[in-house]
Amino acid sequence: MSYSEDLKAFAASHKYEDVMVDGAKFHYVLNGRKDSQTLVMLNGGMNTLEMWMNYVDAFSEDYQVLLFDYPQELRTNQELVTGMHAFFRKIGVKKPIFVGASDGGMVAQIYIQKYPGEAGGMVLVSTGGMDAETLKTLKKKYFFAPVMLWYMKHCNYEKLKPKLIKAGMSHIRNESKEEIAYAQDMFETIFKDYTKEKDVHISGLLADLMNQTPVTAENFQQLKGKILLILPDQDFFSGQMQEDLIRLMHDPKIAYVSGGHLSTILKSEDYVRTIRDFLKTFEN
Repeated sequence: MSYSEDLKAFAASHKYEDVMVDGAKFHYVLNGRKDSQTLVMLNGGMNTLEMWMNYVDAFSEDYQVLLFDYPQELRTNQELVTGMHAFFRKIGVKKPIFVGASDGGMVAQIYIQKYPGEAGGMVLVSTGGMDAETLKTLKKKYFFAPVMLWYMKHCNYEKLKPKLIKAGMSHIRNESKEEIAYAQDMFETIFKDYTKEKDVHISGLLADLMNQTPVTAENFQQLKGKILLILPDQDFFSGQMQEDLIRLMHDPKIAYVSGGHLSTILKSEDYVRTIRDFLKTFEN
C-alpha cells in the first residue's frame, strides 16, 4: 500500500486522544497491553506520530505503545521533556522504554539526563549523541539555522513546500522503486496539511538542541545492557558521530543496517524485528 492508504487505515483503526497537561496539549495514540511496559516512540524532525504507525500493532500484543506529537506550546527541549514527564504521570506511564528516531533519539537522551533512573530502556535509531563533540559539529553545520528559522517564519510557506519535499527525498539512498514511491507519497501527504506554525515549532526545537548541556557516559550507566543502537550505513549522521554515540553508552547492543535516514519508515518490518529481538534479551 501507499503511505496515504496506510495512514487512512491507521486512523480508522486506532483511537486518537487529546489531553491538556500544564497548559500543553498532547495529541496521542495509546495502544496495546495496559499491564505491560510502555514503548514510547519519539518522533523525528517532522514531528508526526504517524511515522510509527507501522510499528504499533507489531508490538501491541506484548507491550503498551505510546505515540504522540510534541505540543506546540513547548518551545524548547527542556520544556518538552518536562512536559513529557508530566504527561507520562498523567496517563500512568512508568519506566518507559524510549524508541527515538533521529531527533527523537536526542530528545530521549535529554530526558534521561534530566530524569535519571526513570527509563526502562532505550532504542536509538538513526541518531547522534548529545555529547559535546557531536553538538560542536552540529553547531558548525547549522550555523545559519537562526537565519533559516527567521525566513521560515516570514516566507510564503505554501511555495516553500515543494523544496521541503525535495529536501526530504534527498535522504533516499539504496531504496527500491516501491520504497521511493512510498517516500514520495509520504512527503506529499504530510505536507498537504502541514502548517507553517508546526514547521516553525519543530525547527525551533531542532535549533534548540545546540543549546543543551552535553550528556556524558555517566548519564546512561543506569541503562547498561538495556540500550539498542540501530545505525544505517548511509545515514545523515556520520560514521564519526555514530562512533561517538557508541562511546556514550554502556554495553549497547548495536545493529548495523543497510540504508539511509528514511529506513526507519521504509524498512519498518526489519526494524521491528530487530527491536523485538532486543527487547527479549532483558527483564525489567
